Amino acid sequence: MTTSQVLHSQASSVPAGVAGPELCTIPQGAARSLHPRAPMQLRVVSGLAWVTLSDGPHGWREDSGDLMLHAGQSVCVASGQHAVVEPMGREPLQFQWRSAAAVRAPSPQHAAPRGDVCRA
Repeated sequence: MTTSQVLHSQASSVPAGVAGPELCTIPQGAARSLHPRAPMQLRVVSGLAWVTLSDGPHGWREDSGDLMLHAGQSVCVASGQHAVVEPMGREPLQFQWRSAAAVRAPSPQHAAPRGDVCRA
């Protein structure tokens, strides 16, 4: 069994409000709308993601707009903020959607380099 087959066999379709370590897969040409009720983290496992973040329930947010995320990159989505996620390129997108509280904060020596998230 190839790595690709293993990843595809483990992929599942998790509803937007459900947090978990499961892989979510979005096929090329499709999109997923996410409406978290609590702060969540979207982490790209494979593929390239185009993520559009709304202004949130209270109007303007500094972190709203479009992002391009590569495998290994992540973005936090605030409670009440709307995110639309879709794959870019020819590959499907695989990502994890999990509670931001469940994500361990990196220690300074393991912190992600600046520019972990690239704005489009």
